[in-house]
Amino acid sequence: MKLQKLKNIDYNVPLILGGGVNGIGLARSFGEKNIKSIILDTAKNFSFFSKYVTGIICPHPREENEFINFLIELGKDLKNKPLLFVTNDHWMIPVSKNQNLLIKYYEFSMSDWKIIENATDKRYMYKIAEEIGIDIPQTFYLESITKIDEISNNITYPCILKPVVTVNFAEKLGAPQRVFTLNNKEELQKLSKKILISGLDDREIIIQEYIPGDISDLYTITTYSNKNADIVCYSTGHKLRQRPPVAGTIISGRVIPEPRLYEPAKKLIKKLNFFGIANTEFKYDHRDNKYKLMEINPRPGKWNYSVTASGINMPYLLWQEIRNENSETKLYSDKELIWICLFEDFFNTVLGGFRKKGFPEYSLSLWEYFKSVKGKKVDAIISLSDPLPAIFYLFNH
Repeated sequence: MKLQKLKNIDYNVPLILGGGVNGIGLARSFGEKNIKSIILDTAKNFSFFSKYVTGIICPHPREENEFINFLIELGKDLKNKPLLFVTNDHWMIPVSKNQNLLIKYYEFSMSDWKIIENATDKRYMYKIAEEIGIDIPQTFYLESITKIDEISNNITYPCILKPVVTVNFAEKLGAPQRVFTLNNKEELQKLSKKILISGLDDREIIIQEYIPGDISDLYTITTYSNKNADIVCYSTGHKLRQRPPVAGTIISGRVIPEPRLYEPAKKLIKKLNFFGIANTEFKYDHRDNKYKLMEINPRPGKWNYSVTASGINMPYLLWQEIRNENSETKLYSDKELIWICLFEDFFNTVLGGFRKKGFPEYSLSLWEYFKSVKGKKVDAIISLSDPLPAIFYLFNH
């Protein structure tokens, strides 16, 4: 559907910022309800080829003024206020900060900037988690990496180092990840020097105990909470693999019921007064049989479509709330399935991607691989009913 046809459409068109796996997941959730979406990205992305999408190239969000002005002009062109979704922090922060300028032209699928800022500030998040009785790993806070000597004698190894605010941290550091696992004092000192050289000495840093366990101990609860910050529905699951494999982004996971995550997520979202779709990550600690809070992402995550595939269409439910339409849904789905980004997952585990990056222990044989993803599956990109994005993705890579 061309943009010209969307201009006169009589519903709130979902406008999705970011055309990657997150974006196409949202668009397909709406497509199942016969609702077309617009996806904006800085270059033509594979999601532009979806039958559910009108793709538009836009300025990069780091060019904040140009990007916000582009959104305003686009909003003026559409008949009804589009419902705005973001797919990562690079889109979320400039949009949230400028909500007062955009609210005239857009409906928002998330809370205002102050709430988003609190949710993305890990120091604030851990503080309130402790206040309301949510378990967290042992944590130290530093105003700057220059203060590392003040706590060096209290740190146990291995440990985790991560920034309080993650935006642009990994990019400036020239690293593939924004969370670092350090095995000894020498590795910590080496990373500290690199942070200083990269001009990140003004960033607040968190040093945290490492919770032993493998990737499958990393659990996510995906929630949709209404404007009263009450959870309407949720889905849970754990990672199978991520990229990079030690601290990275999910490339395959298993949706599986884990009701013990509901209460802590409910308390955290209510305390934050958060509206929208969020992903809250915990790690299961076998030492005391508790789930420890790792982070909350106040936006749809990479595997958001796994929730739709398991029977709960969160983006559509949110869309109905914005339009004041009555809707019914069950609180959670008890279905189990594998969500997989086959191109990334298979390349890294079987075709040597992890091995080339220095992680040979995460490689699998063909038999081991297919055994690891046994069960009902939904792919992040490949779809028989919407095949063009996968074809373009494969051709482009």
